[in-house]
Amino acid sequence: MLLEPNKFPIDQQLETITQSLSDNSCLLLKAETGAGKTTRLPPYLVSKLPGKILVLEPRRLAAKLSAERCAQILGTKIGTLVGHHIRFDKVTSSETRLLFITEGLFLSYLRSDPTLSEYTTIILDEFHERSIHTDTALCLLRKLQATTRPDLKLIVMSATLDTTKLENYLTGAKLFNVPGRVFPIEIENHDIETEDAVVDMLHDPRCPRNILVFLPGMGSIRYLQDQLRSLVPKDIEIVPLHSSLPKKDQNKAFVGENRKIILSTNIAETSLTIPNITGVVDTGTERRASFAPWSGMPLLQLEKISKASATQRAGRAGRVQNGLVFRTYTNNDFSQRMSFTPPEVKRVELSHYILDLIDLGHNPEELNWFEVPEEKNLDKALELLNILGALRDGKITKLGKYLAKLPLHPRLGAMLFNALDHPKLDDVLLAVCIINEGMVLSKQTKFYADDEEEFCDICLQSDLIKSHHLRDDNLSDYQTHMLDMRAYRRVMDLFQSLSRRLKLKNQLSKEKTLLSDLSLALLSGYPDRVSAKRKVVKKGKNQEGYNFCMGRGGKLTANSALSTSLPDFIIVLDALENPKANAAIGTSIVAASKITAEELENTNSNFLSKSQESTFNEKKGTLTLSSIVSYGGLTLSTTTHPPVIPKGVVLAELMQTNWPWPFEDDFKFREYNNRVALLNQAGIEHNCPELEGEMFELFIESSVESETSYQDIQKRGLVKLIQDQLAPQDQYVLDTEVPLKMTLSNGKSFTIEYLEDLPYIQARIQDLFGIKEHPHIANGKIPILFKLLSPANKPVQNASDLPSLWGASWEMLRSDLRPRYPRHHWPDDPANSVPVRMKKDL
Repeated sequence: MLLEPNKFPIDQQLETITQSLSDNSCLLLKAETGAGKTTRLPPYLVSKLPGKILVLEPRRLAAKLSAERCAQILGTKIGTLVGHHIRFDKVTSSETRLLFITEGLFLSYLRSDPTLSEYTTIILDEFHERSIHTDTALCLLRKLQATTRPDLKLIVMSATLDTTKLENYLTGAKLFNVPGRVFPIEIENHDIETEDAVVDMLHDPRCPRNILVFLPGMGSIRYLQDQLRSLVPKDIEIVPLHSSLPKKDQNKAFVGENRKIILSTNIAETSLTIPNITGVVDTGTERRASFAPWSGMPLLQLEKISKASATQRAGRAGRVQNGLVFRTYTNNDFSQRMSFTPPEVKRVELSHYILDLIDLGHNPEELNWFEVPEEKNLDKALELLNILGALRDGKITKLGKYLAKLPLHPRLGAMLFNALDHPKLDDVLLAVCIINEGMVLSKQTKFYADDEEEFCDICLQSDLIKSHHLRDDNLSDYQTHMLDMRAYRRVMDLFQSLSRRLKLKNQLSKEKTLLSDLSLALLSGYPDRVSAKRKVVKKGKNQEGYNFCMGRGGKLTANSALSTSLPDFIIVLDALENPKANAAIGTSIVAASKITAEELENTNSNFLSKSQESTFNEKKGTLTLSSIVSYGGLTLSTTTHPPVIPKGVVLAELMQTNWPWPFEDDFKFREYNNRVALLNQAGIEHNCPELEGEMFELFIESSVESETSYQDIQKRGLVKLIQDQLAPQDQYVLDTEVPLKMTLSNGKSFTIEYLEDLPYIQARIQDLFGIKEHPHIANGKIPILFKLLSPANKPVQNASDLPSLWGASWEMLRSDLRPRYPRHHWPDDPANSVPVRMKKDL
């Protein structure tokens, strides 16, 4: 029996919605903020329908508070008719028929009961948030309805929803629209500082009660809290609201009569209903998680919220009376924003979810997704799972099945799996918990060059946790302040939970955490995050940076204890990539652990490889071989062997690679090939090989066979080596048809050059007098090109037809040159003149 009927807008449609479930397997419920969809519909359904109802919520706090409110409405205690199951907190009994869970737990329910046989109705709440868990659940529930559970009812609820797109996906779904705000709101744009907007609203008569301020993260919440303490009256409570806060601190936002200013992230956007809010200050930003597909590094960037999110935030002000909203950005800014926030399935790292799906028997690439994951993101996830050994040839391995059942990222699961027989498994487990919870050092902790050298952020944090947990009297005040107590509590909760799963003693070791006990475990989870130190030049200064084994690079920040020691090799455990920054330094390394080259060389990682490189010294004719051990793109070690004088096959390869070595030039080689080409052009029969491509390789091999060293080859000479390839008759054809020298009809003898397209002779004009017919080679088929020179041996022009030159062109040429060289012979009829010998030629 529902208490306080007709209190919320949805109450008038509860009966109709319930009745429609009998005729429809799927309902779409679009209800504005404050309509009562989360806390009114589930208890009504459980009071009217048989069977169990499972409600998926995006956040732990929302799941818990919604369950408690529904239990209150039904007049029962939490854990009886209504229960909740969130991380480390399950409150249920055999009587529970309405269960609220965080959506991240859904796959574990599906794993233990593949048909969800216990439940008659599944509700996906706050679908508009489009988390990866919700999209995955929707996809699998639709498949379940189409196969083994056609009787299963599905209700998709959302505040802001692109219903057309969703209706097309959920064919035949019944749509319900429920109004939300009971009172109108005024929205004003104030492009001012957030603290000024809060103070202005505090004194605005249109906002007499509590103010809800939306901020992007805990850092901005703490900053604004400090700013407001000196700006607002002391009787006004300033209350942070964040999922990382203890329950007693979270509850302060929901209880008490004093006027409050509640500083929250988007957790209060739709999932939670905070009482007595009459004013909202919206900064218009959020911290949005994604990752860099190329490197797999996480990204956490400050982004503008969508129009839908802004509408949701504004709607929080109109619940109890007319509301007031201040947006600290312009209306023009609002108009240019995207309509909806991009779904997580398009932007987050997918390996954990993909592994779960494969373990459950689904092919992620064949599922009917509401929105298909980006192909590059899917490929990156599959690549990582193969690197970790969770998949092989597209099939899940024994390791993969183990990882899929852990409430951990596959990287961390791999660490545990590879340490199951380790005598210090408890230390590895603590390391896993620290990494999983995002480290335990406070954000203000910095390390400096003059601090004591540290070589592992995880060892440092593990020892800090141990000292605090065991109440070590030697723990200094400074060390105590280094510890983020909220993160510490999360780490200990996870440690205790996993200890029970692994059947460990559930107690921390008193011994100091040794890097040697963690290195290989860390490497098994992060084999693709090994990095090597290198110099970075920034603004003219040398700085230490790191190259990653799979490309790109980064720098250790002062948040990492390793910034005091800068080891040669590290495993990067936590980092943020800035895609807009230089690829060499674009990643900020927040946490890492030292590893040695020797440790890396002794692993059986697929990243490990061995190769040889050679360095050739042309002057000395020696070859130096180096044996190189690499890890991905990083060089671990190089062993240089004594230089040797190459012979045989090695000598042949060097000649091909470094040609024309061992000769100073390949003039005679190119000359020969051009002469053979002219024979071919003229159609003259011959068997002279063109020494190119494969024939060049054969030429080198035969040269090496006939001589034992490069010095012998040098002594024999290039001309002789070429002649060795020719039969006597071919040498005769070569010398007669494309000769190296030619005596002209006037008795003058010249060298023919074959280094250009046409064979040519360089000659002074006076040396060519008396030639009546133009000279040819190759059986008269190829004319000689004459490069004419002045008496001073300077180029004048080219001639391919001497009789024509002596004719119409001669007078113009003579009139140009004779004034410059008056002492030389310039006959009227050069064709019938004789060559004139210069005095210097006598």
